[in-house]
This record gives sequence, structure tokens and C-alpha cells, in this order.
Amino acid sequence: MPLTPGEKLGPYEIVAPLGAGGFGEVYKARDTRLDRTVAVKVLPERIAQREELRARFEREARAVASLNHPNICSLFDIGPGYMAMELIDGETLAARISKGAIPLEQALKYAVQIADALDRAHRAGVTHRDVKPQNIMITRDGVKVLDFGLAKAAAASKPGPTEETLTVLTTEGTVMGTPQYMAPELFEGKEADARADIWAFGAVLYEMVTGRKAFEGKNYASLVGAILSANPAPVTPGWLGRLVKRCLEKDPEERYQSMRDLVLDLRNPPMEAAIATTNRWPWAIAAAAMTLIAVGLAAVHFTEKPVVAPETRVDIVTPPTSSPGSFAISPDGRKLAYAANSDGASRLWVRSLDSDAAQALPATEGAVRPFWSPDGKSLGFFAENKLNRIDLAGGQPQPLAEIPTTASNGAWTADGMIVFAYRATGPLERMPAGGGPSTVLTSLAEGEIRHYAPRLLPGSRQFLFASYGASTGAPGALWLGSLDGNRPRRIAEFDAATESPAEFLASDWLVRVKGSVLAAQRFNVSTGQLSGDPVTLARPVGIDSYTRFGSFSVSPTGTVAWRSSAGGSRQLLWFNRAGRNLGALGAADDSSLVYPEISPDGKRVAVARGLNGSRDIWIQESTRASRFTFDPADDAFPIWSPDGSRVVFMSRHPGIGDLYQKPADGSGSDQLLLQSEESKVPCSWSPDGRFILYMSTQNNFDLMILPLFGDRKPYPFLSTPFTETQGVFSPDGKWVAYQSNEAGRFEIYVRPFPGPGGQWQISTGGGTSPRWRSDGKELYYLTPDNKLMSAAATAQGGTFQPGTPEVLFQTHAARTTNKPQYDVSRDGRFLIDSELEDAVTEPIHLLLNWRPPAK
Repeated sequence: MPLTPGEKLGPYEIVAPLGAGGFGEVYKARDTRLDRTVAVKVLPERIAQREELRARFEREARAVASLNHPNICSLFDIGPGYMAMELIDGETLAARISKGAIPLEQALKYAVQIADALDRAHRAGVTHRDVKPQNIMITRDGVKVLDFGLAKAAAASKPGPTEETLTVLTTEGTVMGTPQYMAPELFEGKEADARADIWAFGAVLYEMVTGRKAFEGKNYASLVGAILSANPAPVTPGWLGRLVKRCLEKDPEERYQSMRDLVLDLRNPPMEAAIATTNRWPWAIAAAAMTLIAVGLAAVHFTEKPVVAPETRVDIVTPPTSSPGSFAISPDGRKLAYAANSDGASRLWVRSLDSDAAQALPATEGAVRPFWSPDGKSLGFFAENKLNRIDLAGGQPQPLAEIPTTASNGAWTADGMIVFAYRATGPLERMPAGGGPSTVLTSLAEGEIRHYAPRLLPGSRQFLFASYGASTGAPGALWLGSLDGNRPRRIAEFDAATESPAEFLASDWLVRVKGSVLAAQRFNVSTGQLSGDPVTLARPVGIDSYTRFGSFSVSPTGTVAWRSSAGGSRQLLWFNRAGRNLGALGAADDSSLVYPEISPDGKRVAVARGLNGSRDIWIQESTRASRFTFDPADDAFPIWSPDGSRVVFMSRHPGIGDLYQKPADGSGSDQLLLQSEESKVPCSWSPDGRFILYMSTQNNFDLMILPLFGDRKPYPFLSTPFTETQGVFSPDGKWVAYQSNEAGRFEIYVRPFPGPGGQWQISTGGGTSPRWRSDGKELYYLTPDNKLMSAAATAQGGTFQPGTPEVLFQTHAARTTNKPQYDVSRDGRFLIDSELEDAVTEPIHLLLNWRPPAK
């Protein structure tokens, strides 16, 4: 039973309990002989009664007594069932990490002391076997490694650990080590040696510099699985990332083989470490160097060659991000803009690369794909389906244009224009950077449906852009266009599934991702031709499977930035009203998995699958998925007939986007339902089967009605100067809920069908993607920050009474303006197309001062 204050163990008088672990209870005590305060560790009674465990306790005492090191807790005395040790005044490393990551310089200081202490133990033939933050104390003088409770002492004549199994204490409910810091071989029942401590040290070092555990799991099994097969996100700077990675190699033979080598590498970091830890960046060093060089040149009449700044690789650690591909290097290569999560929201940040501080930009929640003005004083970005600009000198963002697509992108010209992709289909447009009407800049060639990814050639009127066609698997193309309206020149074809559009690294070099490799290739602007073999800059580098953008950014100064991740996998997940995950429907998918529609009987789900511009409809059931459309054209936006016998969808064969239908059992061929010059997206089928509500791109997006009887001539349901999309019939067919930006941002509204009648606003703080409950008495929608909302819906005659919106739960639904990315089953469950990797922690990698190889 626990000791109480005043009790004595030999000459030690108990003062107060300090803690307990699997191998002992620790008390603060007074040494009555020397009048000093000590820590006394007592063997618990349940262990003292076991001879083999008592022997182990004594072995711990001998192991600790054999060590004499300023960073190892000193052992003073040993008695029957207890030992007296140095009392450490400080906090555990675990407590310090719980407050956040430790600054790099301090973390490296601690790391050297911990590693040096373990090296001393290893050379004495002692393996700690329980290295973890809880067993390391931080004091005013440095760190102290505690509790060699799992240590093993080897015989003096035989250095290294003796044979011992891992099963000694399983019956007592303890393990030989803490799972999150146990090397992979220990889970296989193999003997621990010094390399197991090296693994644990790597996990502790990772945790110190990131504030996160290297390996985590929802339960013991998933944790072990992560340790055995996964790798943590890289840490920065790069040299330290490589050191940690070597510590955490799964195969002990691939790790550091001695702690001494590890200590030496920590004490003698390479040049890039000095750059990273002091925040003195290469271009700053280069600038100072060039100043000195200039003075020297004047003195010797230009007899010396100028010094060239060295090519350097460093990392920028950002907060976690749900949009890992949204970052951009400024034209001068000195600043980095990126999207990152903070306080539950994603927003834009700007960091000067010669500083360790980043600035959050106000009112940029939900911003993606930033791009710089040529002078580096402003940013363009996309948020809440708007093209925006913000001046870094201060002020709020300025909305410039409504953007219907979620996959837009832009570039800022030297004469104050912004070139951007306005719609999911169509050419590039341009508009004044200060606001104003947009005009069409490019023309689609035969077989093309979209131009995107404009990138300006610095100091020129020319720009790069990419295109893709309507057919599934059709290659994309790179083009060199002109702001003066000259006919563009085709540069090359590319596979949009594995290759990204290109950017200018210099006037005669293009950079793009090809099969996860970021490569540069010589480019002749005059002829529009690529030449020579590609030069690898980095690998792996990601491509967003939905937008097709590469996860990289470059500046003409020779700065290259990249991430290996561009966007996470997606999966259809079921949730209840409380936000509890009820399981998945089908497997995760790295391609686009969009627009889920539950069949009326609730047994099937129609979903579009594939890359944007190259999709097909699939029917997903509980245990299998089957392809529903097979035309080479892009097929998307499925809706079910009320009886579940047919599916209507949009197809781009042969037009820009027409409506087709097909029997739901997959028999028969696609049947053209409506063809016209504008693109159309089916939204909802009326419960009586007589009407289809669809979205038309004419007049800045209108909601149209297609009758399925009589002359079948479409007519407007709602046509205004604003954007109205995502209309959906109520279960009784008497109302239509939809989203409109008439109030300056998208909100949810309800109107009677077929009309005329009033209009009622449902959402109050922004809303998209309306859905009805199966009985029509509740409406659901998504907020700008992706919360699922509910509002009561009461209808009487020709009036509608909306209730106060309430939050149901936070989602990770993929965002779109065309059609909801979730559906509601008749029993009230929510099927959500969820982005799985909502918090990427990988740093942004930088290559500085890249110099092209000599011709």
C-alpha cells in the first residue's frame, strides 16, 4: 500500500508522493543522515513478491549505479525494495511538449544532451529500453534522463545486452517499453539493443521539434500498424529530417549503429542547418557577399570572378493545411504565400523568407490558389466562389468577380490585368486587377472544353496555359499565348492524369510535374519548342487529381517550392446527425469522386468518378461498384428518377454539356434528352416525374425547367443578373430550395413551384448545397467553413416559414458550386463526399539559387 508522510525506509523519511509507474512508486524524501532531499523509488508489493521481478529491480539499481554522467539521474543508495536517487527540480519533457513544439535551437541543445547520456549508457553496456518524454526532465542546467526501469546491464566481460524476452510482465498488465516509442523489431519479439534506443530517441526528437508524436493510432492495433509500415511527415530543416529519418528506419541495420555517431552529427550540422536555425537565408548571405565582392572588384579592376550563391535546399514549416497545393513564391523569390489552418479555419499567410514569422491575412478564410502581383505587393486568390485581391500593406480583400468553378486559377500581368479561368468549361478571360468587366482572352480549339493554368513570362506579353478535351483519356496540351491576341502556339501534349501544366522558371526553362518528378526542360520562346532532356529538380511532387494543378511554385530568381502532397484522397462516408462516422460506402479514391445521389429505395448511389473533364457515372452499392456510362466524353452530375428506374446526367459528347438519360439497370444506350449551345447541369427531378430542374450557364447561371411531356421546351424557373445554382425540389414538389449570391455571397433561399410567389431566405451567414429531409420539414446546407446546418421548414398554403439555422456538425465535404457533395437518406443519415487528408503537415520544400546546367 502507498507510503504516507513521516514513514521511514532506512534513513529516508517520506515527505510526499511524486508519482508511480509499472516498476515503482516514487516519493520525495529526506535523507536524515546527510539532511538532503532525495527521490526514493519503492518496489510495489505486487512486484516485490515475485522473485524474478525483484531481481530485475535490483538490476535496474546496478545499471543506474554504473552510470556517471551530468545528464543521467544519479543513484545515491540502495536498500531492501527501494533506492534513493537525485531529486530533479524541473518539468518533464512531455509536459514541455504539451505546450507546443520546442524552438529548434533549444530542441537541438536538449537532443545533444539526451543522446550523449544514452551514448554513455550504451558504452557501459546498458540499454535504457524506455526512452520517452516522460522519462526526461528539463532543469535549469539542461536535461536529465530518468528511470532506467527497463534497462539491462551486461556482464563486464560481454559488452551489450544479455538475452531476455519481452514477456516478463505481460501478466502484470505492463509492457517492456511504451508502445509509441518502441522500435518495430520489439513488436516481433526480438531482443532490444542500443538501436532500439536510437529509434526511441528519433521519436522523441521528432516530437520535440514538431509538437506531434511521430506515430499515432486510434487504438493499439492501428498504432502498431503505423510503427511497422508508416513514416511520419518530414521535419525541418532538411538535415535534421534526414537524421530523424535514419533514426526511425524500420530495419535496425539501416539506422545509426551507435549513439556516438548520432551525437557527432547533432553537434556538427551541415551548412543548411545553420541557415535554417539562424533564419539567415542564402539570398541575404549572397547579397552581403556580393556587396563585398563589388568592393573587391573595384580594388582589383575586375580581375576576379564574382562569387555565385550556392544552390541550397531548406524547408518551411507551416501549420497543418487542408489545401496543401495552395502556395506561391513571390516573383522576387523573397516571400511565400500559403493557405494554412488556424483557429478552426483555413486562411492565407505570408512569410518573408528571411524571417521566422508569418502574417495571417485578414478575411481570407477558405482562400485557395494564391498568385502574386508582379511587384509582390498584392495577392490574388479564390474564396467563396469569388476572385479576390488583397494588398499586403493593409486592408480587407476586394472581391473582383464571381467564379462558378471550384478549380479556378489566375495570373497577374505587368499592365495590371488578371488572367483567369472563369468557368469549369470555356476559355481564359481577363479583367482589370482593380475590378471591372471581364473579356474573353483565348478561343477553344476543336475538341477542347477548357483552358486553365495561365502563367506569365516575366517581362513579356506572352503566357503559358493548358487545355484539355472532352473525351476520357484525351491528352491535354501546353500552349504559348499572347496578351496581344496573337494566335497561340501549341508546345506539347501531356497526360493530365500524371503530368501538370507548366510554369516559367526562367525565360528559357519550363518546369512541370511528370509522374511525380518535378522537372525542368529547355524552352525556346521564339519557336515554342522544348529541347533536351528534362532535369530533375525534386521528387516526389504531387498533382491534385481534381484541379490537375501541380503542387509547386517557381520564381525567375531560381527559387523552387514544392510539396509531395497536392490534395487528399476522397471517400463516401456515412454520418448521423451528431456527426458520428457510421462507416464508408466503397473504398477511398485518389481521383475525383463527386456528386453522390442516393436512389429512391436507398440501396444504390450514383456518383461521378474520374478526373475533372474525364469522368464517368458509377453505381455504388454496399459491396460493389459498377461503371454506368462508357462514352469517351465527360459524364457527371447524376440524378435519379422518382421511381429509381432512370438516371439523367450531363455529358459533353458531342456538345459542351447536354442532358442524357439511361435506364438505371445499365441496359440500353445513352439517350439524348436536351441539347443546346450552353452547358447544363441537372439538379433535381420533381417527385411526380414531370419536370427536371437544371442549371444553365446562360445569363451568368439560371435555373431552368425541362418538362418531360408535351413539346418538352425548357423555360426559366429563375433568371436574374445573379448566380442561382443547386436547385432541389421539396419532397412534395411544391417548393424549390437553391443558392443565390444576390446578397453579395451565396445564401440558401426557397421559392414556390411552379410559381409565382415570394422568396424566403433560409441561411443567415452564407450557405451552399441545400438538401431536404425526406418529409420536407427540414432543410440542410453547408456554411462557408463547411459546417452542416439544419433549419426547420414549415409551409402553409403559399407561405413558407423557415426556422433558425442550427449547426449539426463540422464536415470535410469537398466544395463545389455545381451540385451538392452530399445527400440525405430517407432514414436521416448523411452520405458525404469527404476529403480524407484534411490536415497535411508536410513542410513546403525550397530549392534556392537553382542554376541551369551548362549547354
